[in-house]
Order: sequence, then C-alpha cells, then structure tokens
Amino acid sequence: MKYILKNIIKQALPVIICILAIASCNKTLERFSSPIATTQNSLTINDFLISDTNYSLLNALVIRAGLTATLSDKNNTFTLFAPNNAAFRAAGFTTTAIVSGLPVASAAGIAGYLLVPGREYTFADIPTTFPNIQLPTTLSIGVLPGTPVPFKLTIFPSKSGTTVWVNNVAALSFDMHFQNGIVHTISGIVSPPSLLLAQMIYVDPQFTMFDSLIARGDAAQPNPALKIDSALKNPGANLTVFAPTNTAVKAFINAASGGAIPLAAPDAVFFGFIRTSFPATSAQGIVLYHIMGVRAFSVNFPSTATFFPTLLNGGVPTHPGVSVQSFFKTGGLSVDSIKVLGVVNGGIPATSKPPSNFDKNAVNGVVHIIDKVLLPF
Repeated sequence: MKYILKNIIKQALPVIICILAIASCNKTLERFSSPIATTQNSLTINDFLISDTNYSLLNALVIRAGLTATLSDKNNTFTLFAPNNAAFRAAGFTTTAIVSGLPVASAAGIAGYLLVPGREYTFADIPTTFPNIQLPTTLSIGVLPGTPVPFKLTIFPSKSGTTVWVNNVAALSFDMHFQNGIVHTISGIVSPPSLLLAQMIYVDPQFTMFDSLIARGDAAQPNPALKIDSALKNPGANLTVFAPTNTAVKAFINAASGGAIPLAAPDAVFFGFIRTSFPATSAQGIVLYHIMGVRAFSVNFPSTATFFPTLLNGGVPTHPGVSVQSFFKTGGLSVDSIKVLGVVNGGIPATSKPPSNFDKNAVNGVVHIIDKVLLPF
C-alpha cells in the first residue's frame, strides 16, 4: 500500500494562545507608494469620523454600534482600522440608511472588531515577521468555561515593505493621529468570525472525507485532550488548515489502495476504507501535515515557494514541512491563488483558488481549501 507513514506521531497537538479574525475583499487595489502620516491633535477619533465625509458610512456604523462615546473619550487610547466609504460600497453598504439599518449586534461586532484598545499601533510597530501580529480588539465573545475574563477576538496586522494588511485586507494609508488614538485606512471591511474551525470544517459537505481522516487519525491518540478534533474545537487555538476536498481525498485513496478502490466507487466504499483499512497513525500524520500551528492568511505567504513547519513537525522535527506560494495580483495587494506542495507530491502542488477557496476564517484559525491531499512521506 502506498503512502503509509513510517513514523508514529509521538507529540501532542500544540495549543497556541490566539484568536482570529475573518477578512474580506480580494480585489485589485491602488497602491500608495509610502505611508501617509497626519496629526490632528485637536480632534478625537469620533470628531474625525463626523467631519471627514470619506468615512460617513463608518461613522454611521459607529453610531449604530453605540461606540460614539467610546471614540470621544480623551482618557483612552485606540487603534482604529477604518474602512473608507469605497470599502463599504464594495461590500454592498452603499448608503448610511443601509448601515444604520443593521442589527445593533451586527454593527457592534463589525465596529468592535476594527478597534484595538489601549495603545496606538503605528505603521512602524507592525513587524514584517511571519506570519503576523495579533491584537486584542474590543470585541468579546464572552467568558469561556474555566476562565475568569472575557475572551477577546484578535485582529491580525502584517507588513511586507510598505504594504500593510489587516487579516487579508490591504491598508491604504496610515498613522492619522488624534487626541485619543491613531487611525489607519483599510480597503475592505474586516468582519469578525463566528465559527470554530470544527464547526466550519465538519458542517461543510465538501470535507466529509477529510472529516473521516481526522476521526481515523484521532484513533491513534489515546488522550482526548490531544486529539486533532480537540484542537479544532479549542477557541484558544491559532491554526492554519489546508483542507482537501472530497474529490482530492478520493484521488488519494485511489492511489493509496493501489487502484483497488476506483474513483467511481460509491462514497461509502471510501469511508469504509478510511475507517477500517487505512492505518490510524498514517491518517494522523496526513492530517497533521495539513495543519500549521500559526495563523497565516494568503497575503502572509511569500511569492516564492517556501517551506513552513506543520503540526507533523511536533513528532518529526526534522521534516522540511510544506511548501507554500502565493500568487499576487498586479500591485501586490491581494492574492489570486495559493499553491501548496507536499514533499512527495511528485512536484504537483495543490491549488487554492478564488473567489472563496482561501482565507476562510474562524475564531481559532483560517482554512484554505485545496484540491490535492498533501503527502509528507
């Protein structure tokens, strides 16, 4: 049987404290040649939103969210990632009436997720290290069992040269200073996540066979807390999942069975093979190879193929990892597709293409849908 792993994974899944964001907009954007910095110390952030007509839709969102007093408070400091009117219109929010008609909870979620309290994060404060930094926002999803404080959702700025992204949305200008904080203009609306990775992957019908591989792999882990399923359900995890479709898993099983299971076989045959014939340690290794222990959006990967460690490296530290390459659109502010290559995929990469196959964001990670199973050995 081909593609059976030679290594038993001995190390548990890492649980890395972090939270996540969901991002939008993957369009071609105008690049600003350099950061734009201004100082308007006579104004609060709220004054700015009221006075600048380019942000009238964001101002309507702030009003609907009940954040006017917060952004008027001169005793606090904030970093605001501010979509301009063009960003709102691109997302379908074309008038203040539409924005003002949003449910209060929805408006509060979107606005609160764009707002980082307690510090001004300037252009210079955002590092170029992979993959990004994470900043707790004002948006909370409540107190988790066993914890005493509210769980804050986190937003993820990153930088490459003079380009800054917030999750996968490009910033257009930076460092507008006001009495109570700093504002960066962004090109799209960055919406907060609502699902865990488990909820996102398990309910999607195109991942049912990947789900089966996860379950089979977890059979090799006797400690329930260390199962892959537990990591996908952990709100405090911070993961990147390259999720193969059912078609991709079928092609893998066809090869793994030496052709004994034809591609045209009923789905039940594939599920039966995974559950009873495919070694649990092999399934575990395959799944671990599809998960990175950090959150990486499409814009965080380089334009040249580069190897990154996966959770498989927890048990096989010398493994080179998985090769990932992003193909940027003209201007370099957004991504057209991602190619992911396993070390024994014969040089044929898996591909994740738009419009919605990558940067699918959850509370505890991000999913990139791929069309091949990644093979580590």
